[in-house]
Amino acid sequence: MPRPPKPYFRKQTRSWYCSISGRQVSLGKDREVAFEKFHELMTDKAQVRGDLSTLYELSQVYLDWCEANRKRNTYTHHRYYLKLFIDHVGKRLRPSQLRVHHVTQWHEGLDVGTTTQNDAVSIVQRMLNWSVEQEYLPRNPIQGMKKPKRKRRDVFYTPQQWAKIREHAREPFTNFLDFLFLTGCRPLEARSIEARHLHDDLVIFPADESKGELEPRVIYLIPDALAILKELVKKHPEGALFRNSQGRPWTKDAVKCRLTRISEKVGFRVIAYGARHSWATQALTEGGVDPISVAHLMGHRDPTMVSRVYSHLSKNPRFLRQQARNAVRRPEAS
Repeated sequence: MPRPPKPYFRKQTRSWYCSISGRQVSLGKDREVAFEKFHELMTDKAQVRGDLSTLYELSQVYLDWCEANRKRNTYTHHRYYLKLFIDHVGKRLRPSQLRVHHVTQWHEGLDVGTTTQNDAVSIVQRMLNWSVEQEYLPRNPIQGMKKPKRKRRDVFYTPQQWAKIREHAREPFTNFLDFLFLTGCRPLEARSIEARHLHDDLVIFPADESKGELEPRVIYLIPDALAILKELVKKHPEGALFRNSQGRPWTKDAVKCRLTRISEKVGFRVIAYGARHSWATQALTEGGVDPISVAHLMGHRDPTMVSRVYSHLSKNPRFLRQQARNAVRRPEAS
Protein backbone atom coordinates (compact mmCIF):
# COMPACT_ATOMS: atom_id res chain seq x y z
CA MET A 1 0.00 0.00 0.00
CA PRO A 2 1.56 3.37 -1.05
CA ARG A 3 2.47 5.76 1.72
CA PRO A 4 0.48 9.03 1.88
CA PRO A 5 2.40 12.08 0.62
CA LYS A 6 4.16 14.24 3.18
CA PRO A 7 6.78 17.01 3.12
CA TYR A 8 10.45 16.06 2.86
CA PHE A 9 13.65 18.07 3.27
CA ARG A 10 16.44 18.26 0.66
CA LYS A 11 19.85 19.17 2.00
CA GLN A 12 21.16 20.30 -1.38
CA THR A 13 18.69 23.21 -1.54
CA ARG A 14 17.91 23.40 2.18
CA SER A 15 14.22 23.47 1.26
CA TRP A 16 11.06 21.45 1.87
CA TYR A 17 9.16 19.68 -0.91
CA CYS A 18 6.28 17.29 -1.46
CA SER A 19 5.31 15.06 -4.38
CA ILE A 20 1.81 15.29 -5.87
CA SER A 21 0.74 13.27 -8.93
CA GLY A 22 4.38 12.52 -9.65
CA ARG A 23 5.38 16.20 -9.59
CA GLN A 24 7.76 17.81 -7.12
CA VAL A 25 6.25 20.89 -5.45
CA SER A 26 8.44 23.35 -3.56
CA LEU A 27 7.15 24.35 -0.11
CA GLY A 28 9.90 26.79 0.90
CA LYS A 29 12.76 26.73 3.42
CA ASP A 30 10.83 27.27 6.67
CA ARG A 31 9.59 23.97 8.14
CA GLU A 32 6.48 25.37 9.85
CA VAL A 33 5.43 27.36 6.77
CA ALA A 34 6.14 24.36 4.55
CA PHE A 35 3.82 22.08 6.54
CA GLU A 36 1.08 24.72 6.55
CA LYS A 37 1.34 25.09 2.79
CA PHE A 38 1.31 21.32 2.38
CA HIS A 39 -1.94 20.95 4.36
CA GLU A 40 -3.52 23.76 2.32
CA LEU A 41 -2.60 21.95 -0.90
CA MET A 42 -4.12 18.72 0.36
CA THR A 43 -7.45 20.42 1.07
CA ASP A 44 -7.75 21.66 -2.52
CA LYS A 45 -6.45 18.84 -4.68
CA ALA A 46 -8.38 20.05 -7.73
CA GLN A 47 -6.50 23.33 -7.70
CA VAL A 48 -3.24 21.47 -7.21
CA ARG A 49 -3.97 19.27 -10.23
CA GLY A 50 -4.63 22.36 -12.33
CA ASP A 51 -1.47 24.08 -11.16
CA LEU A 52 0.64 21.04 -12.03
CA SER A 53 -0.27 21.37 -15.72
CA THR A 54 0.91 24.13 -18.03
CA LEU A 55 -1.32 25.74 -20.64
CA TYR A 56 0.88 24.20 -23.30
CA GLU A 57 0.35 20.69 -21.89
CA LEU A 58 -3.41 21.27 -21.70
CA SER A 59 -3.48 22.51 -25.29
CA GLN A 60 -1.76 19.34 -26.50
CA VAL A 61 -4.23 17.08 -24.66
CA TYR A 62 -7.15 19.14 -25.98
CA LEU A 63 -5.85 19.00 -29.56
CA ASP A 64 -5.45 15.22 -29.31
CA TRP A 65 -9.10 15.03 -28.30
CA CYS A 66 -10.06 17.47 -31.09
CA GLU A 67 -8.27 15.40 -33.70
CA ALA A 68 -10.11 12.25 -32.58
CA ASN A 69 -13.57 13.77 -32.12
CA ARG A 70 -13.93 16.75 -34.45
CA LYS A 71 -13.70 17.41 -38.18
CA ARG A 72 -10.28 17.82 -39.72
CA ASN A 73 -10.92 21.50 -40.52
CA THR A 74 -11.94 22.18 -36.91
CA TYR A 75 -8.82 20.48 -35.59
CA THR A 76 -6.56 22.39 -38.01
CA HIS A 77 -8.26 25.71 -37.17
CA HIS A 78 -7.92 25.20 -33.41
CA ARG A 79 -4.33 24.00 -33.69
CA TYR A 80 -3.37 27.12 -35.66
CA TYR A 81 -4.71 29.60 -33.10
CA LEU A 82 -3.67 27.64 -30.02
CA LYS A 83 -0.10 27.52 -31.33
CA LEU A 84 -0.15 31.31 -31.73
CA PHE A 85 -1.57 31.64 -28.22
CA ILE A 86 1.05 29.39 -26.61
CA ASP A 87 3.82 31.17 -28.54
CA HIS A 88 2.58 34.42 -26.98
CA VAL A 89 2.15 33.34 -23.33
CA GLY A 90 5.00 30.80 -23.28
CA LYS A 91 5.09 27.08 -22.60
CA ARG A 92 5.62 27.42 -18.84
CA LEU A 93 2.60 29.52 -17.91
CA ARG A 94 0.19 27.64 -15.67
CA PRO A 95 -3.61 27.99 -15.83
CA SER A 96 -3.77 29.66 -12.40
CA GLN A 97 -1.36 32.33 -13.69
CA LEU A 98 -3.42 33.14 -16.78
CA ARG A 99 -5.12 36.55 -16.69
CA VAL A 100 -7.52 38.29 -19.05
CA HIS A 101 -4.84 40.79 -20.06
CA HIS A 102 -2.69 37.93 -21.41
CA VAL A 103 -5.45 36.96 -23.84
CA THR A 104 -6.33 40.56 -24.69
CA GLN A 105 -2.74 41.43 -25.60
CA TRP A 106 -2.56 38.30 -27.74
CA HIS A 107 -5.73 38.77 -29.79
CA GLU A 108 -5.13 42.50 -30.28
CA GLY A 109 -1.68 41.72 -31.69
CA LEU A 110 -2.90 39.22 -34.29
CA ASP A 111 -3.27 41.90 -36.99
CA VAL A 112 -6.72 40.60 -37.99
CA GLY A 113 -10.25 41.99 -37.77
CA THR A 114 -12.40 41.81 -34.66
CA THR A 115 -14.48 38.95 -36.07
CA THR A 116 -11.37 36.77 -36.43
CA GLN A 117 -10.17 37.94 -33.00
CA ASN A 118 -13.53 36.83 -31.60
CA ASP A 119 -13.05 33.39 -33.16
CA ALA A 120 -9.50 33.13 -31.79
CA VAL A 121 -10.57 33.96 -28.22
CA SER A 122 -13.47 31.50 -28.52
CA ILE A 123 -10.99 28.72 -29.30
CA VAL A 124 -8.92 29.50 -26.19
CA GLN A 125 -12.12 29.63 -24.12
CA ARG A 126 -13.25 26.32 -25.56
CA MET A 127 -9.95 24.67 -24.67
CA LEU A 128 -10.19 25.91 -21.07
CA ASN A 129 -13.88 24.97 -20.72
CA TRP A 130 -13.11 21.50 -22.07
CA SER A 131 -10.33 21.19 -19.48
CA VAL A 132 -12.87 21.96 -16.76
CA GLU A 133 -15.36 19.45 -18.20
CA GLN A 134 -12.66 16.77 -18.22
CA GLU A 135 -11.58 17.74 -14.68
CA TYR A 136 -8.10 18.83 -15.67
CA LEU A 137 -8.93 22.25 -14.17
CA PRO A 138 -11.18 23.29 -11.30
CA ARG A 139 -12.33 26.40 -13.19
CA ASN A 140 -11.77 28.47 -16.31
CA PRO A 141 -9.37 31.27 -15.27
CA ILE A 142 -10.79 33.72 -17.87
CA GLN A 143 -14.44 32.77 -17.55
CA GLY A 144 -16.69 35.71 -18.40
CA MET A 145 -14.04 37.51 -20.45
CA LYS A 146 -15.58 39.89 -22.98
CA LYS A 147 -14.64 38.95 -26.52
CA PRO A 148 -14.15 41.43 -29.38
CA LYS A 149 -17.40 42.21 -31.16
CA ARG A 150 -18.05 40.37 -34.38
CA LYS A 151 -18.58 42.67 -37.33
CA ARG A 152 -21.63 42.10 -39.49
CA ARG A 153 -20.74 40.97 -42.98
CA ASP A 154 -23.25 43.03 -44.97
CA VAL A 155 -21.06 42.80 -48.06
CA PHE A 156 -23.06 42.25 -51.23
CA TYR A 157 -22.50 43.15 -54.88
CA THR A 158 -24.64 44.64 -57.62
CA PRO A 159 -24.69 42.83 -60.99
CA GLN A 160 -22.31 45.53 -62.30
CA GLN A 161 -19.86 44.96 -59.44
CA TRP A 162 -20.02 41.21 -59.92
CA ALA A 163 -19.22 41.64 -63.62
CA LYS A 164 -16.09 43.58 -62.63
CA ILE A 165 -15.09 40.87 -60.18
CA ARG A 166 -15.43 38.15 -62.83
CA GLU A 167 -13.50 40.27 -65.31
CA HIS A 168 -10.41 40.08 -63.08
CA ALA A 169 -10.79 36.41 -62.14
CA ARG A 170 -9.12 33.62 -64.10
CA GLU A 171 -10.06 30.02 -64.68
CA PRO A 172 -10.43 27.76 -62.80
CA PHE A 173 -11.18 30.33 -60.05
CA THR A 174 -14.03 31.82 -62.11
CA ASN A 175 -15.90 28.51 -61.90
CA PHE A 176 -15.65 28.59 -58.12
CA LEU A 177 -16.94 32.17 -57.91
CA ASP A 178 -19.79 31.48 -60.34
CA PHE A 179 -20.91 28.49 -58.31
CA LEU A 180 -21.03 30.60 -55.13
CA PHE A 181 -23.03 33.30 -56.91
CA LEU A 182 -25.47 30.81 -58.48
CA THR A 183 -26.23 28.78 -55.36
CA GLY A 184 -25.69 31.02 -52.32
CA CYS A 185 -23.83 28.18 -50.60
CA ARG A 186 -21.10 28.72 -48.03
CA PRO A 187 -17.56 28.96 -49.44
CA LEU A 188 -16.49 26.02 -47.27
CA GLU A 189 -19.32 23.93 -48.70
CA ALA A 190 -18.22 24.69 -52.27
CA ARG A 191 -14.61 23.81 -51.41
CA SER A 192 -15.76 20.50 -49.88
CA ILE A 193 -17.99 19.22 -52.70
CA GLU A 194 -16.98 15.86 -54.17
CA ALA A 195 -18.55 13.75 -56.89
CA ARG A 196 -20.16 11.51 -54.25
CA HIS A 197 -22.18 14.49 -52.98
CA LEU A 198 -23.88 15.08 -56.35
CA HIS A 199 -27.34 13.47 -56.70
CA ASP A 200 -29.14 14.57 -59.88
CA ASP A 201 -29.69 18.32 -59.40
CA LEU A 202 -28.85 18.27 -55.68
CA VAL A 203 -25.66 18.44 -53.66
CA ILE A 204 -26.22 16.51 -50.43
CA PHE A 205 -23.79 16.55 -47.52
CA PRO A 206 -24.63 13.85 -44.94
CA ALA A 207 -25.32 15.09 -41.42
CA ASP A 208 -21.83 14.29 -40.16
CA GLU A 209 -20.33 16.48 -42.92
CA SER A 210 -22.72 19.41 -42.61
CA LYS A 211 -22.49 22.48 -40.41
CA GLY A 212 -23.69 21.62 -36.92
CA GLU A 213 -23.77 17.89 -37.80
CA LEU A 214 -27.49 17.71 -36.99
CA GLU A 215 -29.07 17.05 -40.38
CA PRO A 216 -28.03 16.71 -44.04
CA ARG A 217 -27.27 19.91 -45.95
CA VAL A 218 -28.94 20.10 -49.36
CA ILE A 219 -27.86 22.57 -52.05
CA TYR A 220 -30.39 22.98 -54.86
CA LEU A 221 -28.73 23.41 -58.24
CA ILE A 222 -30.08 25.53 -61.06
CA PRO A 223 -29.02 24.34 -64.55
CA ASP A 224 -25.95 26.62 -64.79
CA ALA A 225 -24.63 25.45 -61.40
CA LEU A 226 -25.30 21.80 -62.29
CA ALA A 227 -23.40 22.21 -65.56
CA ILE A 228 -20.33 23.47 -63.68
CA LEU A 229 -20.30 20.43 -61.41
CA LYS A 230 -20.87 17.91 -64.19
CA GLU A 231 -17.79 19.18 -66.03
CA LEU A 232 -15.72 19.02 -62.85
CA VAL A 233 -16.88 15.47 -62.05
CA LYS A 234 -15.42 14.34 -65.38
CA LYS A 235 -12.00 15.75 -64.35
CA HIS A 236 -12.09 14.80 -60.68
CA PRO A 237 -14.17 11.67 -59.97
CA GLU A 238 -12.46 11.43 -56.57
CA GLY A 239 -11.76 14.19 -54.04
CA ALA A 240 -12.66 17.87 -54.10
CA LEU A 241 -14.18 19.14 -57.36
CA PHE A 242 -13.06 22.76 -57.19
CA ARG A 243 -9.27 22.91 -57.63
CA ASN A 244 -6.62 25.42 -58.66
CA SER A 245 -4.54 25.28 -61.85
CA GLN A 246 -2.09 22.88 -60.13
CA GLY A 247 -4.91 20.45 -59.41
CA ARG A 248 -4.95 21.15 -55.68
CA PRO A 249 -8.21 21.77 -53.79
CA TRP A 250 -8.86 25.42 -53.00
CA THR A 251 -8.04 26.36 -49.42
CA LYS A 252 -9.50 29.21 -47.40
CA ASP A 253 -6.21 31.12 -47.52
CA ALA A 254 -5.78 30.59 -51.26
CA VAL A 255 -9.29 31.92 -51.96
CA LYS A 256 -8.68 34.90 -49.68
CA CYS A 257 -5.37 35.64 -51.44
CA ARG A 258 -7.02 35.62 -54.88
CA LEU A 259 -9.86 37.86 -53.72
CA THR A 260 -7.44 40.32 -52.10
CA ARG A 261 -5.70 40.77 -55.46
CA ILE A 262 -9.07 41.22 -57.20
CA SER A 263 -10.07 43.80 -54.55
CA GLU A 264 -7.02 45.89 -55.42
CA LYS A 265 -8.00 45.86 -59.10
CA VAL A 266 -11.72 46.61 -58.77
CA GLY A 267 -11.40 49.22 -56.02
CA PHE A 268 -13.75 47.68 -53.47
CA ARG A 269 -13.55 44.85 -50.93
CA VAL A 270 -14.22 41.39 -52.35
CA ILE A 271 -14.84 38.45 -50.01
CA ALA A 272 -16.12 34.95 -50.71
CA TYR A 273 -19.14 35.41 -48.46
CA GLY A 274 -20.10 38.44 -50.57
CA ALA A 275 -21.34 36.06 -53.28
CA ARG A 276 -23.59 34.29 -50.74
CA HIS A 277 -24.94 37.60 -49.46
CA SER A 278 -25.49 38.83 -53.02
CA TRP A 279 -27.47 35.69 -53.83
CA ALA A 280 -29.69 36.20 -50.78
CA THR A 281 -30.18 39.91 -51.46
CA GLN A 282 -31.17 39.23 -55.06
CA ALA A 283 -33.51 36.39 -54.01
CA LEU A 284 -35.28 38.63 -51.49
CA THR A 285 -35.52 41.70 -53.75
CA GLU A 286 -35.51 40.91 -57.45
CA GLY A 287 -36.54 37.28 -57.07
CA GLY A 288 -39.36 37.89 -54.61
CA VAL A 289 -38.48 34.70 -52.69
CA ASP A 290 -39.94 34.63 -49.17
CA PRO A 291 -37.45 34.82 -46.25
CA ILE A 292 -38.29 31.33 -44.95
CA SER A 293 -37.51 29.74 -48.32
CA VAL A 294 -34.31 31.78 -48.59
CA ALA A 295 -33.26 30.58 -45.14
CA HIS A 296 -33.80 26.92 -46.05
CA LEU A 297 -32.03 27.27 -49.40
CA MET A 298 -29.03 28.83 -47.63
CA GLY A 299 -28.89 26.07 -45.02
CA HIS A 300 -30.01 28.15 -42.03
CA ARG A 301 -31.92 26.17 -39.40
CA ASP A 302 -33.21 29.42 -37.91
CA PRO A 303 -35.24 31.48 -40.46
CA THR A 304 -34.80 34.64 -38.35
CA MET A 305 -31.11 34.53 -39.33
CA VAL A 306 -32.08 36.01 -42.71
CA SER A 307 -33.82 39.03 -41.19
CA ARG A 308 -30.86 39.68 -38.87
CA VAL A 309 -28.12 39.35 -41.46
CA TYR A 310 -29.93 41.12 -44.29
CA SER A 311 -31.29 44.02 -42.26
CA HIS A 312 -29.76 46.36 -44.87
CA LEU A 313 -32.88 45.66 -46.97
CA SER A 314 -34.85 47.79 -44.51
CA LYS A 315 -32.80 50.75 -45.79
CA ASN A 316 -33.65 50.07 -49.45
CA PRO A 317 -36.53 52.44 -50.37
CA ARG A 318 -37.12 50.87 -53.79
CA PHE A 319 -37.46 47.43 -52.29
CA LEU A 320 -39.79 48.62 -49.52
CA ARG A 321 -41.99 50.56 -51.96
CA GLN A 322 -42.44 47.39 -54.01
CA GLN A 323 -43.19 45.38 -50.87
CA ALA A 324 -45.81 47.96 -49.87
CA ARG A 325 -47.49 47.54 -53.26
CA ASN A 326 -47.31 43.75 -52.98
CA ALA A 327 -48.91 43.89 -49.54
CA VAL A 328 -52.19 45.32 -50.93
CA ARG A 329 -52.11 43.78 -54.40
CA ARG A 330 -55.62 42.79 -55.42
CA PRO A 331 -56.35 39.69 -57.48
CA GLU A 332 -56.94 40.50 -61.14
CA ALA A 333 -60.48 40.09 -62.44
CA SER A 334 -61.03 36.87 -64.31
